[in-house]
Amino acid sequence: MIRKRKEGDLNIAYRPYRMDEVFGNNRIKNLISGYLNKKTLPHASRFIGPAGCGKTTFARIVALGLNCETGITDNPCCVCPTCRAIINLNSLSVIELDGARARDIATVRKILNDLPAAPFGNDRFRILIIDEAHKLTTDAEEALLKFLEDTPAHVYVILCTNEPKKLKETTLQRCKPVQFSRLDTTDIFALLEQVAQFEGMNYNKEILQSIVEESAGTPRIALSFLQQINAEGTWSSEAASYILTMGVDIDAQEVVNLGKCLLSANTWSSVRDAYLEVTRKIPPENTRIALTGFLTGCLKRAHENEDARRYAKAAFIMSELYYGPKPEHRILMSVFRCYEVLRGRLDI
Repeated sequence: MIRKRKEGDLNIAYRPYRMDEVFGNNRIKNLISGYLNKKTLPHASRFIGPAGCGKTTFARIVALGLNCETGITDNPCCVCPTCRAIINLNSLSVIELDGARARDIATVRKILNDLPAAPFGNDRFRILIIDEAHKLTTDAEEALLKFLEDTPAHVYVILCTNEPKKLKETTLQRCKPVQFSRLDTTDIFALLEQVAQFEGMNYNKEILQSIVEESAGTPRIALSFLQQINAEGTWSSEAASYILTMGVDIDAQEVVNLGKCLLSANTWSSVRDAYLEVTRKIPPENTRIALTGFLTGCLKRAHENEDARRYAKAAFIMSELYYGPKPEHRILMSVFRCYEVLRGRLDI
């Protein structure tokens, strides 16, 4: 069951901090729960899997489970001072290092020199979580490698990476692997529906299913789409299709208008004006790519064969590359052809 512990973006507000709050990844949940409950967690682990599949989230659950004041557990209380400090990212015993930014040897060496010190306060262990570990410098990884060779009994190190091949073979060998995968569609749908209900959204299941299809098994992306669609407010199929297939910030009203006009405007002048508004802010090629994605998304969700044929023809028109002068003129002509195709007045 989901819990909302923070405000702000949905993917942050509903981030799980206990195993019983996690959707999907049942094999991983069972493995890590077993490690914690049996007190057999490896002191060096590598969490491997695609971006956005929960590696860092699980690492934080491990940190909470190890230091929760109620005892070592896979379902920490999340209310004791130790848990609150970890959740609020101000625990002195849990260090999170971003391998993409704090990646130099000086930073890593300072952390490794401090880790052997005793845990603070009521904490039992010290935990180092390195996100995007594959981006550490060569010298930093060498220093880490020596530390992993003889990790203190009260220290746990978790490397999170979606590109393990960039790490040294010896580093990989010294860390027990945990392989993550994307969530299946039923888990993503269940997550979205629970969040929508908890937030009091006026949602419909067809649009939630569309979000599931576009999020590719990544909860972070799915919740981001849900937030944008709810912010737009209409929960219409047209608006949802536009947001899902183009990934455009909903605040870019010019782009939203272009997508809506192309589908439903009664006059070409409305579409033309919407296109000209977009070109004042967005490069022509970006506009072409976005419209191609939008029309492809419409094709994916078409129920009638005739609608599918029109969307496919329009998407084909927009996918045509152009390397000549004045690309905005060429794309405007393509937009007009799409406008005519979608209304059944032009065949290609």
